[in-house]
Amino acid sequence: MLRVLLTRDFSPVWSNVNINRRELLQRAGVGVAGASLSGLAIGTGVRLPEDRGSAALKPSFEWIRSVRLLIAEGYAPPFYPSLDYEPEKALAIARRLNCDSIRYPTYSYVAYFPTKTKFPHHPELGSRDPFRKTVELFHAAGLKVAAYNPLNHPFMDVHSDNPEYRGWMRYDVNGQPMITTHMGWTRFYEGCLNSPLRSQIRERVREVVTNYPVDLMYFDGPYEGMDHESQFCHCQYCRTAYRKARGKDIPLQNGTASLEDIIEYRQWMAEDVVDGFMREICEMVRQTRDVPIVYNDTGLLGGGWRSRAYPYVDGFMFEAADTPEQKLFNMRIGQSTGKVIWTYVSSHTEYNREHLKDKSVRGWYSCPLEGERLLLDASVATSAGVGYCYWGLNRVYYVPQDILSHPSVRSLKTVFDFYQANEKLLRSVRPEPQVGILTGTQTIQWYRGSLFVHQAYGNYFYGAWQLFKDLGYDPEPFLDYTITPEGLAKYRLVYVPNAPCLSEKQCSALADYVERGGTLIATHLTSAADEYGQARSNYGLSEVFGAGLAAPEPVEMPGLYLRLLPSRKLVPQDPQVVQFKAATDVSVYAETYSRGYRRTLGPAIVSHRYGKGSAIYIGSGLEAVYVETLNKHLRAYFHSLLDPILASSRPYELEFRPGLMAQFASSSNALVLHLLANTGNIWKKFLVQEHFLPVTNVRARIRLPSGRTARSVTLMWSEETVPWKARNGWVELTVPRVRVYEVIRVDLG
Repeated sequence: MLRVLLTRDFSPVWSNVNINRRELLQRAGVGVAGASLSGLAIGTGVRLPEDRGSAALKPSFEWIRSVRLLIAEGYAPPFYPSLDYEPEKALAIARRLNCDSIRYPTYSYVAYFPTKTKFPHHPELGSRDPFRKTVELFHAAGLKVAAYNPLNHPFMDVHSDNPEYRGWMRYDVNGQPMITTHMGWTRFYEGCLNSPLRSQIRERVREVVTNYPVDLMYFDGPYEGMDHESQFCHCQYCRTAYRKARGKDIPLQNGTASLEDIIEYRQWMAEDVVDGFMREICEMVRQTRDVPIVYNDTGLLGGGWRSRAYPYVDGFMFEAADTPEQKLFNMRIGQSTGKVIWTYVSSHTEYNREHLKDKSVRGWYSCPLEGERLLLDASVATSAGVGYCYWGLNRVYYVPQDILSHPSVRSLKTVFDFYQANEKLLRSVRPEPQVGILTGTQTIQWYRGSLFVHQAYGNYFYGAWQLFKDLGYDPEPFLDYTITPEGLAKYRLVYVPNAPCLSEKQCSALADYVERGGTLIATHLTSAADEYGQARSNYGLSEVFGAGLAAPEPVEMPGLYLRLLPSRKLVPQDPQVVQFKAATDVSVYAETYSRGYRRTLGPAIVSHRYGKGSAIYIGSGLEAVYVETLNKHLRAYFHSLLDPILASSRPYELEFRPGLMAQFASSSNALVLHLLANTGNIWKKFLVQEHFLPVTNVRARIRLPSGRTARSVTLMWSEETVPWKARNGWVELTVPRVRVYEVIRVDLG
């Protein structure tokens, strides 16, 4: 029997034992055929729910696509710990920033409206109802109000003597309550959604949607734990509910539970408890009021309990990312689900607090940002075509002078003004990705190889994204469990960066894509394990690759190079390589060469015809090496590899300049090329504010659609007209200067 111990991020650690996969899936309540695509969302063990939302929003909901939202954060001043909030002041700030809406915190650690539930009120609330006053004032001014509703966010202060809390807490197997930190104010007990807390949360949400004419319901959660999210709750309610649902005890996480039992429990917790609660809440809201529903799905790539609840809502939010490049990736992978996406503007620029022992003590949330990072942050959102959530009111509420005296805040308003002035155009254009990048969420959650560094796994898919962006190709990342033949068919090329965990059906879909004429590039351990991380004896895509595994695990060795054939030129190689054998009918593009030992270790890159298409297999993680080094020789090699495949269909060409990233979009009447210059000149240190240097004289070409002409070419951000010419079906121009952001607009004739 297979034993598994889940780590904090839900990832399993395997022991060397066997399991019957068919029996496992049958006993987990899933059909074997198509389990990964049409029933079980592999990784969390949750069936992908029916899509209750819609990619095509109701006309009355369309405003949420380009929302300019001011967040009133309930976890910091002016709401907590002291209640200094004044609705009139919030409205004045929103108007000054050119926001079109505010997100009011109905609840955080305490209620900010007179709820009749058992949740604690803010001690300074008294008989006031600032929520109602906010709705009235903002509506009178023509602005909208979104209600922030946490679904089991931590709130039970460990210092409280509230007797209700004992029945609402999550407990470990030893009966000890699970405790979490959040924003550094204190410690909180984690709440359980199987406890009576569930009905209290539902009732609180019902009060909001029934009694307040809000324009949108926003949900933070549902959570089932925070710091201890990966630990299974053993409270009396969980034990009773699981025995009733499955007729067995909750599995232990001490290495004695079978994989079968772990999958079954996680399927129940994710689908029935967490996603079930989200479905229940959304249905209640829609039966009460016709408003859009958005929630926080920042964990879409991490595999938390709620990561796949998005089909029930109209849209979701990614909070932030470490870099602008990653942020654009996050926005685009969110859009690949067909949902409306929002993003926080400013949260990743918070004080980095490196010297603090308690990292939950975040720093100065009631202080305006400095530097120009906010301009870049908002410009990334503009180029992605997502809504803005400025975080937020707390940063400018206490500013004694005009808030626009701060350059960073002034920059944000400039972006808001720009979008408002160009909203019709920016709402009309859509991206045109040539490439699909498969993102291995199953690998994130399940895979554990001997040399697999889980914390750095993102370097593979972020690296692929960076590589294509630096080469001037627009990719679209997509989630592994959403693979469909129709989804794959829209891409000229599918790139699979080191995705070991692929099901048989996912492998079959990729093989069919190639057989019908598509081009597949896959790297490293792709398809070397099934969707649960169990190693295969060979690649699941072996016939497509024209290659077979020679060893079950990679090797690491210094001084490795690609020896390109037939030139024998050396290019830096990933020091971690998979040893594989090439079939007789493949073309070997490169070998792995050890400079130290002066010998070849075997094939490194092979190309194989399969049906009407072809596959290129790279036995290492070159995309991870690229994002870690930005090595120009690797970039040049990939250019030579990709250009013959993609050049004829590329919508634009952009001169490579370090830090410059483009995003293309088009409509029937216009072509738009967003240019983002991430060229900060201060500290290259995580979360430190930056001032930016301009990128000058950037040459660009934009392909005209067949049979169309260019009527005009302008620079939208700087509002300049530049010399341009149309030649051989392309518009050619030089952008004099890109300082953080610029947009090339081509109006078509």
